[in-house]
Amino acid sequence: MNKALDIILHDEIQNIFDNFTASFEINILFYSLDGKILRRGHGRTNSKFCELIQNKIFDKNECISMDESKCRECARQKEVINYVCHAGIEEAVAPIFIETQLVGYAMFGQFRSSQNLPAKVLKIAKENACQKELLEYFYELPYYNKIKIKNIIGLFTILVDYIITKEIISVKGERMINKTLAYIEQHIHRPISLDEVAKNAGRSRSSISHSFKKILGKPFSKVVIEAKLSKAEEYFKNAPNLSIGEVAFKLGYKDPLYFSRLYKKHKGISPSEHRNSYKK
Repeated sequence: MNKALDIILHDEIQNIFDNFTASFEINILFYSLDGKILRRGHGRTNSKFCELIQNKIFDKNECISMDESKCRECARQKEVINYVCHAGIEEAVAPIFIETQLVGYAMFGQFRSSQNLPAKVLKIAKENACQKELLEYFYELPYYNKIKIKNIIGLFTILVDYIITKEIISVKGERMINKTLAYIEQHIHRPISLDEVAKNAGRSRSSISHSFKKILGKPFSKVVIEAKLSKAEEYFKNAPNLSIGEVAFKLGYKDPLYFSRLYKKHKGISPSEHRNSYKK
């Protein structure tokens, strides 16, 4: 997994997780990007079934590998993924994004949608003389049919959205970043320097620069350029009759040729090509 960010988890998230666990008798967790569990519903640990699976049936690393794979998949798709693990039980994982920054994952699981274990799992359990014990632990897991699972996933998705929109999870330095991004947007029509942004935020140049690289993964200068080019695209779409020079001037660029070179470097096409696509 990726390098973890400095995450702030507010108390409300624990109440949400505790209520979710109490309602469905299943685990719900928040993982940091490096795989560390930062919150658990009611402090629940692995089920007896999963403990036995990891100790006597499959290597624990197989479970870790699957979790990491599904985390990457849900992050790429930017949505909740529900899946049946190699041991035959169901789990779901959702990416947690703040703005465009992936900060962690919420996961719930260790329940079943079937009355039967996979034949492969039973065969290995029999070979290791733990088939009876494994079946006992399997049937202790809560059972939900497909319709119920769909509804639980729907509720889980709403909870994730609520956690994000209510800023129950945040990244240290994030509020300063949001304030700075708002400042850039408000002054998009002229050149914007790191010095003035730092002064507006009440921070040092180095603090602003470090925060942008750490939280957004980009230097301050690139963020400003991307904001201006994004605004240019709005002009192309909403006012395609504006000349390239006029758009450049509206964004604080005195030299239209420089603006054009900058646009093509970052967007892969010239600004006139993009503008003309809206005239068709």
